[in-house]
Amino acid sequence: MNRIIFLLLVLILHKTVAAQTKNFSIDGGFIISHFQQQVKQEVGDRRGERLVHENEFGFLISGRYSFNEYLSAGLFLRTDFGKREAALFDGFDAEGKTKVRNKLGGNYFELWFGPEIMLHWRQLFAEIGYGLIGIRDDDGRFDIPSNTGNITDSFSTSPSISWMFSIGGHIPIFEKLNVMLKIEYRLRYYNERGGDPLINNIDHGTQSISPLIGITFTP
Repeated sequence: MNRIIFLLLVLILHKTVAAQTKNFSIDGGFIISHFQQQVKQEVGDRRGERLVHENEFGFLISGRYSFNEYLSAGLFLRTDFGKREAALFDGFDAEGKTKVRNKLGGNYFELWFGPEIMLHWRQLFAEIGYGLIGIRDDDGRFDIPSNTGNITDSFSTSPSISWMFSIGGHIPIFEKLNVMLKIEYRLRYYNERGGDPLINNIDHGTQSISPLIGITFTP
């Protein structure tokens, strides 16, 4: 209920100030990440199963109103999706290709939405965002059920620990268009799955550091 009330207040404030478009800006950016580990008897041998294999894509869009040259505030939408797998090395098959065992992982999708505040000085900025709505669908986390045994529905974030911090800068291109470069740190704890508390009321913590490149447009 507190989240809903807070969201309504933010939306009302945002709608009021966004009418002054000269102080309104829109950011859009993306993340692409790939990581893998493998074992071979010799470099150049045929590849077998990977020990670790990760592909991630992310997207961020936000709209903010500038109150003055140092402070702005608004709303953001952040998504991630990809595939993450890890396993133990289990020797080689008859063709000399890697075998693995105890493979864990799968596809995932995460969505965040909430308010953010940005402090800026010249072309540099620092910002903090709150994940008012945070959900994660993760095929690889069948080992963390809800207290009803649910292992298929999405996780949802704790109301108290769902934060995003970033620092970065803008590089002017045209009068109303800048390139945006930033480093983002996110800290979140999931405490529900499918709307029910996790088993034994545990918390599932996740943190990440990601580089992001995008553009900023000022109407």
